[in-house]
This record gives sequence, structure tokens and C-alpha cells, in this order.
Amino acid sequence: MQRDIAPDVLRGFALLGILVVNIQFMALSSDQGARGEWTQGFANGSATFAIAAIFAGKFYLIFSFLFGYSSNYIIRDERSNRARWIKRCFALIILGALHFTFLWHGDIIFVYGLFGLLLTFFFFRSDKTLKIWSYVVFSISAFLIMIVGLSAYLAENYLQQDFQTASESNLDEILRNGSFLESIPARLELWIYGISTGIFLQGGLAFAAFLLGIRMARLQFLSSPIDENQNSSTIKKGLILGAPIQIASAIVLLRNEQSVDPSESIYLLALFASFVAAPLLSMSYIGLIRKLVEDKPHLVTWMKPAGKMSLTVYISQSIITSLIFSPWGLGLFQELQTWQVLILAFAIWGLLVYLAIKWLERFKQGPLEQLVNVLTKKTR
Repeated sequence: MQRDIAPDVLRGFALLGILVVNIQFMALSSDQGARGEWTQGFANGSATFAIAAIFAGKFYLIFSFLFGYSSNYIIRDERSNRARWIKRCFALIILGALHFTFLWHGDIIFVYGLFGLLLTFFFFRSDKTLKIWSYVVFSISAFLIMIVGLSAYLAENYLQQDFQTASESNLDEILRNGSFLESIPARLELWIYGISTGIFLQGGLAFAAFLLGIRMARLQFLSSPIDENQNSSTIKKGLILGAPIQIASAIVLLRNEQSVDPSESIYLLALFASFVAAPLLSMSYIGLIRKLVEDKPHLVTWMKPAGKMSLTVYISQSIITSLIFSPWGLGLFQELQTWQVLILAFAIWGLLVYLAIKWLERFKQGPLEQLVNVLTKKTR
């Protein structure tokens, strides 16, 4: 089976957005990210706005869509391949557990492995069933997210409930002065807290993207040639409907964070509105990359190697940032400003894309991709 170019390019592109969002929790505050003092001033405010409006909530959806889409390359319409998929999911669960224990408390590999097992029940369902379930899952998730946001706003403003931001995590202190071994229990504690909020905020939306990915793979949505009119419509709808919501949400979020007395409920409402509307802008990004791959591939195909070994690159991002920010590395946690951290994210991603290019000049797969392939190889 010939490997499509667009999925790998999109995956490499999505790794940039994921790092941009994650690095604020790696460098500034392990549970709050770029909030409060980290948003003050023009440069920090601009960086915070860019992260919120352009990146937050959009790129993990692209990655989720591709996770569902790429499952087609493993299943290939053969029921016997489900066993390999299940083994692959368990391999991701194990890798994810190692990842959030030793490197990054915001790991998504573990959750993808769990949700991937659930996805097994949908591989041979009809397109109509997949479409209905994706709409139902998305609608329920979006409804619950906005209900929680509105309830917090009403409670704070009309019931005089005081929603204070969480106190500094134990991991922050350890990342300033502690040891690697001390960071493990603190990281696990934060992961347990984060996994519940993360599944609530992102889980349903991600699973809906999984289902959409399966359906679009059947239509060879990312294969060449593409429907130019349909693709242009996808880009325009996403930008016209999605960009204003993202810009407005980012402005509200930033102004609230920079105010003398920031409101936690307004922060949550702005964040939740951004996440619920994120699929619109994600759709535009996918359409834009599809068009560039088709019309001007030289502008984007250099991202293909990073996408082809995305698991290795994703873990490598955590290794590099750990060495930069932790006290057992360069010790730069809370030493850089938000705008500097944003630039650093681009630099790390660029370095890893370059290293991926060089690696694949000598090898067929990334090291972790090869490991998973060996562990999940189909037996006769």
C-alpha cells in the first residue's frame, strides 16, 4: 500500500501546535500554564493571545483526526487485523504510562491507547453510524462543557461563589529545586488531576475526531487528487465561522488575565468556548495543508519525516524540554518569559524536524515506531 503524503505532513504540522500548547506547562507553571503574571506586558500578552487563538484546542484535534484516519492503514477492512490494533493500543498505554511517570504529566499517548480500544467497536460500522455517533459524542461533550462554564459564571456572579485559581502544584517547587526522583510522585499526582479534567474538556471532542477520521479514510479524504472546490469550502467555512470565535475568546481570556482582579469563571468560559469551536479552525488547517500538499508540495513536504515518526518526535519533545527546564538539566523553569518560551517551542520543533529528516535518510522508521511495530507485528 502506497503511503499518502498528506497525513504525515499534517502529523508533523500538528506536533508543532501540540508543543506550543504544552511548553507553557513545562516552562512556566505545571498546572496553570501562561496565566497571571506570565501574561503581563505586550510581548507576553501577544504570545498568550497567539497560543490561545491559533494553537490551543486545535492541534490535538488534528492529531486525533489523524489517529482515527491512520487506523485504516492497520485495519485495511480485515477483521483479523483488529488483534494487531488492540496490541498497538496496549503498547501505547504502556508507553504513555512511562511517559507521564518520568517525563510529562500532560501525556496523551495513554488516553489515545484507552480510547483506541473503544474505537475497535466502530471499525466495521456503516458510514451513517459513524456519522451519527460523531455528532452525538461531540454534541453531548460540547453541551456539558458549556453548561459547566455557564454554571461557574452564574455561581461566581450571582451566588457570590469565590472561584480561586488552584494553589501552586508540588511539581513547581520540585522543578525549581528538587531532584528527578522527587518529581515522579508529584508528576503522578498532577497527572491524576489532569486526566480527569482533560478527558472532560478534550476526551469527547477527540473521540468524535477519531470517528470522523475513520469515515474520511474510507473516502480517501487525504489522498491525491483532492476536490478543489470542496477543499476551498472547508477552508473558508472554518475561517469565517471559527476564526472570529477564537479571536474573541482569546481577547476575553487575555484581558481577564491582565486585569487587577481576574475572574476564574470568565477564564473558564473563554477557554471552553474556544475548545468547543476549535474543530472549525482545525478543519481550515487540514484543508490548507491538503491544498499545499497538492499544489505546492515543496512548501510543506519537509514536515513529512517528523509526521512519519511522530511518536518518537512527541516523546523527544518531552525529553528536550525536561533537560532545558528541570534542575537536573539547565534549570530554566520559570526563568524565561512567555514570548521566549513560544519562540523556543518553534526552535525545538524545527530541530526535531531536521533530526527526523536525517534519521529517515538512514532508517525506514523512527526508533519508537520500530519498537511498536515489532511489539504489534501480526502473527500468522
